[in-house]
Amino acid sequence: MIYCKTISQYFCLCTLVLLLASCDKVDITFAPTSSEDDPNITFFDNYETAIATYKPDSFLTSSHQVISLGYHRDAVFGVVKAGSFVQVNLPATNPVANKTVVFDSLELLIKPSGEFYGDSTKPIKVNVYRLTQNIKDAVNGDYYYNTSSFAYDPVNIGEQTVNLNSKSGTTVRIRLSDILGQELLTKFKSSDDAVSSTEKFADYFKGIYINTDSTVTSLLAYFSAPADSPFIRLTYHEAGLFPEKKQLDFTFTTAKQFNNISFRHTAPNFAAFINNKKQLIESAASGNQSYLNTNLAAAIKISFSNLLNLKELHPYIKVVRAVLVIKPDTSPYTFPYQLPKTLNLYSTDENNNINAGIYDNNTTSPALQTGSLTIDYLYGIDTYYSFDITSFINTKIEEGQFSKSALMLYPSASNIDGALQRLIVNNKSNSKSVQLKLYVLGL
Repeated sequence: MIYCKTISQYFCLCTLVLLLASCDKVDITFAPTSSEDDPNITFFDNYETAIATYKPDSFLTSSHQVISLGYHRDAVFGVVKAGSFVQVNLPATNPVANKTVVFDSLELLIKPSGEFYGDSTKPIKVNVYRLTQNIKDAVNGDYYYNTSSFAYDPVNIGEQTVNLNSKSGTTVRIRLSDILGQELLTKFKSSDDAVSSTEKFADYFKGIYINTDSTVTSLLAYFSAPADSPFIRLTYHEAGLFPEKKQLDFTFTTAKQFNNISFRHTAPNFAAFINNKKQLIESAASGNQSYLNTNLAAAIKISFSNLLNLKELHPYIKVVRAVLVIKPDTSPYTFPYQLPKTLNLYSTDENNNINAGIYDNNTTSPALQTGSLTIDYLYGIDTYYSFDITSFINTKIEEGQFSKSALMLYPSASNIDGALQRLIVNNKSNSKSVQLKLYVLGL
């Protein structure tokens, strides 16, 4: 909607245009202190935008030191499954060589981070398997993706049903096979060749695969996994009158720990989505909605194809202020789902590659904008994120008709395989979910 000016203001502006047309073209320097109350400012309440869902064919999940486990059915997005592959390290020392020690237990140690996809009060059944194939990739090196996987023995070496509610940061212990534990202890006691070097140990004990049982599990849980902390613990004691329990701890190789995450879409809106294929799907092809979801690495692309039409209004223009307001569809956010508290915005090129982040206006130490989420707790209709994109819009206008830049709304999670962020945005044919508010100074 354009707020019209008075007749006298238009008369003055027309006179100015005629005078400029009779002279050589000159550069106009706009005052940096122009106010939004300036009578020469034209306000656009909802300038045209277009939205789409961008998703890559796969995304990196290695070296993040997080473990994603679970199975969850999301009524909007479909079914997601997550499991983790881990190469276990040879301990730096062998404290049991040639000693008379007795095996007690073998355990997997993991700590829930407090992030969940689904109802955190529900139990999760953890299964642990022994790999039969080394974690190696001759083509990509130590870069593993959500689509990567390696062979494992289908007979598990451990299983346990646990409830993770209120256990954030507390170590969860999964009991592993006593047979495997005794086997490991025997090899260390005898200084077997299999434990003589890192390479030989990796060939003997190739690692583990952790997943969950879908018959019990109905959520995804995320675990912090520092590579320098005990990951598998073998507990033993020395034979004697007063036995003292001791531990042999195994860490894991950071670059060879990754999460396998897969989706199976069940809703009609996702008919155009093809797994393991890079796609940019216009909102009209996905139920008049666009989607952000960390488990898909899906982001929302926002384009401004008609921005240069502003130049038809004035020979010389400058956008004094541009605010992007994003109103999420709040209807799917009943328990256990929540809106992301923060999101990030980036400029992209025609290939959807990230160019730069959209920062705030702090001249001393600018920070990446996070959306300044405002929640309407009463009705929900005025819940929104907002970003100041003035600099981006002016740059795009300066680039002219050949500009291919757009914006991408991305998750703010440091590791997208370590937390859920989920957002649904309607396009203009459904509701005004994305609004570009422009204050344009024209001469």
